[in-house]
Amino acid sequence: MGDTSSKAPNFKIQRRGLFQASAAGAVAASLAGCAALDEGPEGTAAGSDELADLLPTYTPYEGGIEPDLPGQPDGTVTPGFLSRPAEPVKAITEPVMTTGEDITAITPLWNPTPPGLPDNSYFTAVNEILGGTVVFNIADGNNYLDKITTTLASGDVPDMFQIPGWEIINLSDFGEAANELFADLSPYLAGDKAAKDYPLLASYPTAAWAMGVFGGKLLGIPWERSPYTNALFTRQDILDELGLEQPKNLDELLAVAEEVNDPSKNRWAFASLDNTLQEVMGVPTLWKVEDGKLVHKFETESFAAAIEFVRNVFDKGLVHPDYVADRNTNAKEIIGSGQAVFFEDGLGAWHEMFQTYRNVEGFNLQIVDPMPREPGGTPTIWRDDPAGMFCFIKKDLSEERVKECLRLANWCSTPYGTVEYDLVSDGVEGVHFIVDDQGVPQRTELGQTEVAPTYMFLSGRSNANMKFQYPGMVERLHEWETNAAAFLDPSPFQGLRIEMPSDLAAENEPMKEAHHEIYRGQREVAEWAQIVDDWRAKVGDSAREYYTKIAEDNDRL
Repeated sequence: MGDTSSKAPNFKIQRRGLFQASAAGAVAASLAGCAALDEGPEGTAAGSDELADLLPTYTPYEGGIEPDLPGQPDGTVTPGFLSRPAEPVKAITEPVMTTGEDITAITPLWNPTPPGLPDNSYFTAVNEILGGTVVFNIADGNNYLDKITTTLASGDVPDMFQIPGWEIINLSDFGEAANELFADLSPYLAGDKAAKDYPLLASYPTAAWAMGVFGGKLLGIPWERSPYTNALFTRQDILDELGLEQPKNLDELLAVAEEVNDPSKNRWAFASLDNTLQEVMGVPTLWKVEDGKLVHKFETESFAAAIEFVRNVFDKGLVHPDYVADRNTNAKEIIGSGQAVFFEDGLGAWHEMFQTYRNVEGFNLQIVDPMPREPGGTPTIWRDDPAGMFCFIKKDLSEERVKECLRLANWCSTPYGTVEYDLVSDGVEGVHFIVDDQGVPQRTELGQTEVAPTYMFLSGRSNANMKFQYPGMVERLHEWETNAAAFLDPSPFQGLRIEMPSDLAAENEPMKEAHHEIYRGQREVAEWAQIVDDWRAKVGDSAREYYTKIAEDNDRL
């Protein structure tokens, strides 16, 4: 895929796990207007085994190209490709759109909106291959929650609707709305049905499909994602210039940070720092089991230690002042300009940074291996959900129309190395992109204007590590994932599909705001204990009771 790709993965990392109280209130009020909706969700939980009758049987796709570096079936290591195939393979020969009717779709976009039909040759070319017309309603990804809210509240949903999981958690009545408005896909996909009719959809991991279950029905086509929520990156060129090695534990991180920090040269150690430090301290993803009881991450000694350490880093002046002033500041710009040496982000930020700052002389951003708290210790890596975005199909369409939408989703799922993947990602070769001497698709001027991430949001696709245009990146990312996989947090709820009651999520953002205020000296470190006590009284103990029952029912306690 060309480097003008969607910024969706980065927005996911910034926004997942947050609950914006004011937005949530508005959403709840809006969704109340949906016809015949029940009251707010009480939450559900089920393992993949329990959902087996609803889900496609996992069937690896055999028609693609072989990776140079093998992945893992559980998604912990992404297959790596060191070059572009000389001849991309054609994955699908059967007709896709056959009813003669348009398919309407709402999708997000974090890039400038391209021209629409009939003035977009990219849309025209893809639709010609599909045999019908997809009519996109493209919404601003930065304000996509507003689009989702108003659309669901109206009850007038398109044939296909992409809704990211990080927005779903902000919708207090989403399960009810989804069951009212979107089609149950199990009759078309469950068991061996997907492998027969939609083989690319069948190649998604079972755990990813389980995430598409809402209110006991398979409603969402998942977009598989890597289990890694974030990583620490460093300006390796600056470390090399100063003769410094990458840190391998917490003490080394602080020592290197103090060495590189030099405000007189407009350079600070950190452009951002939060989640990766919690991982270094051993903070669990959400819950851990101690003495046979569930303990939330907020309650752990490791979380308190992380807060104290980061506060110390802020107090020492090791953090860029823009991030001190605003935790949502654009840390990428700080790193790209060389005003800081370390920052945290999602794995997708790595190649995007190389693309954005390719003209900066000597720019060399590298990923830092997972670090333990102490030398010889064991790192902790938070485990992300196996799917992060979902495409829904409108309820009450005819059976043939649902099948047509599923054929379209299957076509949009074509993996790296296929003709269809190129077309979805970059358009028509020679028109919208050319292949440079490194084998990398490069958008033409027309492609930069007309091609945008749209069709890809009508499904998901298998992950591929293939940014080989940046020397060593494919190999290094494969190495990092292989190393990190061994340290993924052994969550007591691994493999369960849990829909948390909305009121239990409501305090996530206030708690995040509270510990960021401690970082910045607006509150004292000693206040954290009382903040946690208040959280327990408000929602924490209820959350523990809820999760304990799930754990006991599934033999996890």
